[in-house]
Amino acid sequence: MGKTYTCEIEVRWADFDQLGHVNNVKYLEYAQEARIRFFSACLHEAFGRRESRMVIRKNEIEYLRPYDDLTEPLYIDIELTNIGRTSYTVRHRMHSAAGVVFAQAEAVMVNFDPRTGTSIPLSGGERAALLDYLVEESVN
Repeated sequence: MGKTYTCEIEVRWADFDQLGHVNNVKYLEYAQEARIRFFSACLHEAFGRRESRMVIRKNEIEYLRPYDDLTEPLYIDIELTNIGRTSYTVRHRMHSAAGVVFAQAEAVMVNFDPRTGTSIPLSGGERAALLDYLVEESVN
């Protein structure tokens, strides 16, 4: 079983909509912020010095219940569910400190060469770093 990275996201007053809960679009922003922190904290050595970049090919989100507590932060767990030749899938679980899950999202990240505009294979070092966070056996 792979590692789980968890970070705390401060929910801002402006994130709430007229219905009194966090606007659905904000969850994708929270997921992005958590991925940036994950890369900085856990993958910087493997991915830090390279010519390629990671781009998002696909985002999916499932809203399970509204988040309406301005006094508490939201926590996001990040794990990987698939590692392919050029891409990997990041799962985001957004929950309260008590463990109540509000949303789950998945993002497919692709290793991308900006000079050619094409996907490129993950390096051995990149794959090794990603494998630490793989929670389901799906390696292509």
